[in-house]
Amino acid sequence: MNHFKDLMQPISEACEIISNTEITTDTWEMAVVAKRIATECKPGQFVHVRTGSGFNPFLRRPLSIGPCNGDRLRLIFIVRGVGTRILAEMQPGEIVDLVGPLGNPYQLPDKDEIAILVGGGIGVVPLLILNDYLPKERENHFLLGIRSMDLLPILPAEIEQRGIDIASDDGSIGFNGLVTHLLESKLDELAGRSMRIYGCGPEPMTRAIKDICIKRGIPAQVSLEVPMGCGVGACQSCAVLRVDGNGYLLVCKDGPVFDVNEVDLTPGGSS
Repeated sequence: MNHFKDLMQPISEACEIISNTEITTDTWEMAVVAKRIATECKPGQFVHVRTGSGFNPFLRRPLSIGPCNGDRLRLIFIVRGVGTRILAEMQPGEIVDLVGPLGNPYQLPDKDEIAILVGGGIGVVPLLILNDYLPKERENHFLLGIRSMDLLPILPAEIEQRGIDIASDDGSIGFNGLVTHLLESKLDELAGRSMRIYGCGPEPMTRAIKDICIKRGIPAQVSLEVPMGCGVGACQSCAVLRVDGNGYLLVCKDGPVFDVNEVDLTPGGSS
């Protein structure tokens, strides 16, 4: 397997905002100039974003790193509270402070493996940059699950350009049903071939991916979405149980990307 080596040590970088656009209701895409982070980050890593100049909010917000182009970096986020509301209100030309790149990335597939990317909602973000790293001449598949067409986390033009297959809970776009059901159908089509699955999304989705892959004997990596405090392993607020029950792993430091055989994804498996 192609392992990334010599990961960049995290730095604090003052980044100019180039654009900040609402994609769908409460989902925003911010493009920034991040000369060091954008050129050194790997798919699956994240940044810790300072959202205010004072103590409210006190904590930074972890955001997955999206596609990069030169020194440009894309962040896609949902407004869920005070911090992300501040980010949504920021304007081009303003400066946002990022610490990164943080965490461990996805590992690229072997030459004989078909990559299948499975995102759920905003969990599509780290898979977008992973998709950019996959050789275009090799077969891969990109699946995205959403609740409804009006909750698309990226623009339709990008979905078409990347050839993403959509599954929606209400049937308003693409496959009518869960993205993990679409995944199982895809795996049936590819039966007998060498594959590796990459996932990111809500806990029930990543848990279902793990169950499917273990049942079928398919290697898989998932990026976990959990609340974080410090982002560097000091506060231990993002601990998840090891699959053998022997202690915990920290999503910010040991992850956010894990082999599905490493972590306990059952309800209550995280602290």
